[in-house]
Parts: sequence; structure tokens; C-alpha cells
Amino acid sequence: FQGRLAQVGRVGTCRDFDELAAWIDAQPQPQAEQAATILARARETLAQAKALAAAARTDARRWPEALETLDGAHASAVEAYLLAQPSRPVEGRAIWNHSGTGAYPGDWERTAKELAEAGFNMVLPNMLWGGLAHYPSDLLPRSGTFTEYGDQIAQCVAACHRHGIEVHVWKVNFNLSTAPASFVQQMRSAGRTQVNYRGEDVDWLCPSDPRNFALERDSMLEVARRYDVDGLHFDYIRYPGSQSCYCDNCRKRFEAHLGRRVEHWPDDCRAGSLSAAYQDWRCAQINRLVEAVSHEAKRIRPGIKISAAVFGRYPDCRASVGQDWPVWIENGWLDFVCPMDYTEDDAEFRALVTDQQERIGNRVPLYPGIGAWRLGSADRVVGQIAIARELKAQGFVIFNLDPDTPQQLFGALRLGPCREDARPPHRDEN
Repeated sequence: FQGRLAQVGRVGTCRDFDELAAWIDAQPQPQAEQAATILARARETLAQAKALAAAARTDARRWPEALETLDGAHASAVEAYLLAQPSRPVEGRAIWNHSGTGAYPGDWERTAKELAEAGFNMVLPNMLWGGLAHYPSDLLPRSGTFTEYGDQIAQCVAACHRHGIEVHVWKVNFNLSTAPASFVQQMRSAGRTQVNYRGEDVDWLCPSDPRNFALERDSMLEVARRYDVDGLHFDYIRYPGSQSCYCDNCRKRFEAHLGRRVEHWPDDCRAGSLSAAYQDWRCAQINRLVEAVSHEAKRIRPGIKISAAVFGRYPDCRASVGQDWPVWIENGWLDFVCPMDYTEDDAEFRALVTDQQERIGNRVPLYPGIGAWRLGSADRVVGQIAIARELKAQGFVIFNLDPDTPQQLFGALRLGPCREDARPPHRDEN
């Protein structure tokens, strides 16, 4: 009982009932007044739980009732916190869907309906990888998901648009972890996969290879040509780590760029005199793909939005994985950005979003990525939405939509921050 008592007032970003009361008082009316009434009820229920616990010390049969009453106090506190959340008329409310099949495989209509009822206005479904597609691609191997359930992009777009939800098709770039073994072997035999500094194969496409550049670009543009999508969304738009790529072709291309031979490969580029130049060159291989897709997709489908899931900590990601995402914003290649700020530490989340806002400088909307699976409860997810709003982020993206997400999260969102429908701010931008 004492352990749960210590946590009874831990709701959202608040540590106890007093902090929760102060937070509610600072929120707009009339939600704050209603929430304060419910919080008062929570305090009364808490007092009852304490009285029952005192009685249980002499009559152990009272402990179950005491614990149940304590849980009721916490539930009322959560309800008060959710009801006090303002609901914005303009806000990006998105969710990533890693499976590409929605919450219910084979039933995008049900998924779209429940997303709309929960107040979402965007979904980012993972429909293609470096070597796999959940639609009848002419460029990538077709997945078992496509074989079993059919064209996932067509089904998703039709259902989501019926319910007023934008579809931003997510591609996992370069990564071959889901590709058929035969495709991986084909790429490796053709010298198109990465090699780490120890000379070991890495099952990612090498970004400097012109054939891979064309495949990545053209597969994303294939989606823009075929489907009435609202956007294209980059992910894994980077190298897997600092250990690669050091393939023979990277050496040749870097030496051509440099205009001279690298005497000690790869040591000079890893930590030697050429390390800074090699980092810049790696970033350029990623940058050119973002630029090409952005320009060409907008020519093919005017009004389409380009976005990316990016590492939250910059400039660390520039050196480690060649991801120089502020450059993409400065050059106008992205219409919004989604840093993956996955942390259970609210102070760390706050620091990440603060830094990102400073780097973006209001050039594009910032939709911080919230790792719901790390937070343990819906009110904690809502708490990070509240932090993002406080820091002037224009929306949020939640990871991940799976079969359990609607039951675990959707009710809290609709009761709280997504009480009223909203339109995403990027929709208003040309």
C-alpha cells in the first residue's frame, strides 16, 4: 500500500496532488473548473483509502478494499489531468505505424475510423524498406504482407481519406533487414552493400552508390506517382553507425571527391587527418537523396509534404550516422520534422525539444516523436504532449500504432489533448 500511495499523485508531469492542482489552476476555463472538481473527488477518495489502510492494520481483510480505493483515487486524478488539457484547433497529431497494416491487419477502415475518433489527423505507415514493399512495386520485392492482405498503400489512403486523416508514407531507407535473402545476396554480389572498417559486410545499401541512390529515390517517387498520398516520410535516412561505410567503392568515390589518394584507408578517414572531410562527404551522400526526392516529388505531385524521422541529439548524429538534418530544413527540403525523442525522462524530453526548436527556428513545424512504449501509461504520454506544447512545438508523433494502442491510449487522447479536431499546420503552407 505504501509503495502505491507514494505514486498515487504521479500523473502526467506532476509528482503529487498539490502539483496537479497547481497545474490545473493554470489551465484555461472551463476545463480547469471541471478538472478541479474531479481532483477534489480524488482527494476525498484518497482520504478514504488511507482510512481503510489504517483499519486493515488490525483487520487484514480490509487491504483489498483499501488498495482498490487507492487505485480509484489515482484514476480520478488521471481523469482530472486529462480534462484540464487544452485542445488546439491547429496541431499536427500523428502516429507512426511500423507494421504498415494499421492496428488491425486487413482492416484499414477500422484503423482509420478509430484514429479519427481519437483526434489524430495524420498517420505515418511504414510501407517500404530498402528491399521490401507492402504494395505492388515494380522496383522492390513485394512482401508477405502484400501477398496476404493486398496493396496496403491503396487501402490505407482510401480509408484514411474517408475519415479526414492525412497519409504520409514512411520508407525505411537503405536498411535491408527485412529484404528477402536473395535480394540481399544480389545487392552484395553487385558491390552495392556497405562494408565496415574491419572489412565485414553490412546489410545496408551503400548511399554513395549511384545505383542505390536511384533505387531509393525512384521507389519513393513511385509512391508519389501511383497514390494520392499527402506526404513522403524518410526514416533510417542515415548510415547504421560510425563503423561504415568503408567499401572499396566508397574509397574510390571519396578519393575522386578529394582529388588525391587516401594513403591509409580507412584509418585516415576514421580518426586521422581526413576524418572531418570524410564526415562531410558521408553527410553529402544522405543530403543529396533528401534533396532529390523533395524536389522531384513536388514536381510530380504539387502540394505533397516531405518529412523525416531524425535522431534527437544533434550534432552527435552528424558524426555518428551522417545525418545532418538541420541542413535539410535550411534548404527547404522538409515541410516538417519528427525527431525521435524517445525517453521516459521528462527533463530529458524537455531539453531535446528545446534544443530542436532553437535549431529549427520556426522554419518548419516541429512534431517531436514520443516513445509511448517507454512511458508506461497514457497520462505520461499526454504529459510529454503538454511539454511539447509548452515549448511551442506545433504537434507530436507517437510511436507506435499496434493492436494494443487503441485500447491503451486513444481514450485518454480524446478525453484530453485531442478533445476537439484539429488541422495540421503544414496543411496551410504552400
